Amino acid sequence: MLAIFKTGGKQYSVKAGQILKIEKVLGKKGDSISFNDVLAISDASNHTVGDPLVKGASVEATILEQIRDKKIIVFKKRQRQNYRHTQGHRQYLTVLQIKSIAFGSKKSATPDKNNDNLMKTAIKKKSASPKKTASPKKTATPKKVAATKKTKVVKKKLVKKKTLKDS
Repeated sequence: MLAIFKTGGKQYSVKAGQILKIEKVLGKKGDSISFNDVLAISDASNHTVGDPLVKGASVEATILEQIRDKKIIVFKKRQRQNYRHTQGHRQYLTVLQIKSIAFGSKKSATPDKNNDNLMKTAIKKKSASPKKTASPKKTATPKKVAATKKTKVVKKKLVKKKTLKDS
């Protein structure tokens, strides 16, 4: 089951078990949170779009972390006015795991914890870079060296200049 809900002025498309980052919502790590502003829900066969919201639909999630996003630099400049202003910003985010999507009598829930742990280890394995195996060394064939032209080096003799004092 797929649902589209809105929070923090943005819309998110989610499935049960998905992990996503949204703008900060109040709560601590491990708290459960419910979103009732569901805009659309889709099954394999049924598609429901709200006008503007779907009545009786909700998305349940668990807070995994409260974090801050990477820093962005805001740089303002006015041409030929000697005006430059630099400012940094880090957005507060909440990391959620979607537990279930409910609509009327239908409910799509996350798989059991064993599958959840398997999913987390699969994510870690995908993110880890694969180890490179040592390949047998290939010996390079010697290349033919083209005959280079030898140039004559002319040595200049240093000649002392006579000055008026020497003579």
